[in-house]
Amino acid sequence: MGFLPFIKKNIPVHLLYPPFSSLVLFLSLVFPAHARTDVLPPGPEKDSSGYVIVDTIRIEGCKQTRLPIILRELPFRENDTITRTMFPDKIRAGKENIFNTSLFTVVTIDTVQKEGSPDRVDVIIHLAERWYVWPKPYFEISDRNFNTWIQTWDFSRLTYGINLTISNVRGRNETLILPIHFGFNQKIGFGYKIPYVDRKKIVGIAFGTEFNRNHEVIVKTENNKTVYYKDPDHFPRENLYAYAEVTARATFYARHTVRVGFNDWYFSDSLIMTPGYAADSNNLLNYFSLYYQYKNDHRDVQYYPLKGSYFDVELDQNGLWSTSVSELYIKSNFRKYIQISNRWYFATGLTAKVTFTPQPPYFLQRGLGYGRDFVRGYEYYVVDGKDFILWKNNFKFAILPEKVYTIGGVKSRRFNPVPFAIYMNLSCDLGYVNNTNGSEEGNNDLRNSILVGYGAGIDFTTYYDIVIRLDFSLNSMGEPGLYLHFMAPI
Repeated sequence: MGFLPFIKKNIPVHLLYPPFSSLVLFLSLVFPAHARTDVLPPGPEKDSSGYVIVDTIRIEGCKQTRLPIILRELPFRENDTITRTMFPDKIRAGKENIFNTSLFTVVTIDTVQKEGSPDRVDVIIHLAERWYVWPKPYFEISDRNFNTWIQTWDFSRLTYGINLTISNVRGRNETLILPIHFGFNQKIGFGYKIPYVDRKKIVGIAFGTEFNRNHEVIVKTENNKTVYYKDPDHFPRENLYAYAEVTARATFYARHTVRVGFNDWYFSDSLIMTPGYAADSNNLLNYFSLYYQYKNDHRDVQYYPLKGSYFDVELDQNGLWSTSVSELYIKSNFRKYIQISNRWYFATGLTAKVTFTPQPPYFLQRGLGYGRDFVRGYEYYVVDGKDFILWKNNFKFAILPEKVYTIGGVKSRRFNPVPFAIYMNLSCDLGYVNNTNGSEEGNNDLRNSILVGYGAGIDFTTYYDIVIRLDFSLNSMGEPGLYLHFMAPI
């Protein structure tokens, strides 16, 4: 067929991004194997166990996705010569890479020996494409997470609307997102992502903009919990954000991202009068930001990994050329997933953040308690500070290992068959937030102390990247809690 010519030679990423050449050189020294294992060496591979030659590659079940998008994910190509010992690993890596494009619900790869030629094999890839147009109903709570909202069940704080997501546009794995939100917090915008714009399928771009305005805003932290300012008749905070980014994926597993953004904020008088919330006393604030991320992702299944590893490092500078606001931080994640035995697994993850700005405004600060950066058992709390470290650990047992079920009467391959799995897990997390600004206002005594949380839980996973977790956790203050989450624990 003749495809994937980019595998023959990698483009040095430091040439794509000269300002980050030192960082890329350091990472290439730390992770040399990862930079080379997904690229076949030139010439035949031979050892005492023999070798195979990939004769043809056939793809079945693919109606919308263009073939180069799929073939780009394979660590081999037609007429490649591969040792028999390496060939199963190449097939497994190809299957995982294709599935992690999030374009397919089912991916299987078969090999058939060529008749009359024991050294030649045909590779047959069977695919079930996803449903790509999702006018998803959108409901959001104004609290930091679902567990804090159910303490009040205040439906007046709901945001509702639609997120129109069109994936695999033009069959090229391009994505269009159109959020339209009403209610308590309002948003309108668009985003478009093109994974590859060059012939070698290395460089991609993305761009978008959105406008947000809020009836309720977190203005400070007291007793380790967020305090809100609410104005049901007006919007005390408005934000217009626009961005453009470039990505480079020179190998299968490593990706570099550079994003330039622009923020235009409006703060009401009540917000700017809150000590430390805004950068100064001006109602209007605008600034540029620069973001860089290096990511090395070897997880078997990205939305719920069981084996592999993940590493990233990101640098974020808010307030380029600004005299009123500035925030510079570096943040890094490392996660390792190990299969201990047939149905037992272990995962560990380490996250660290260091902020170089002496005292960023409150509306930019993010310590522990936001997103996935929290110690289990402390879901109801926020721990503010410029720097933090978080260590998560999980032992996991597959009560029901992933199986694929068929639904009677459903003929569409986009919704049938259905993968499903159930896992039991035991967890232990530790965290620490460093607060060095000298302020002890608000009685936030969880700062500068070791946070420990442990417990047990049940995880459910199914297709379209759905994860439902029910955790029972106990924190170091002796408080038990039952928490619901919708993402992988680590």
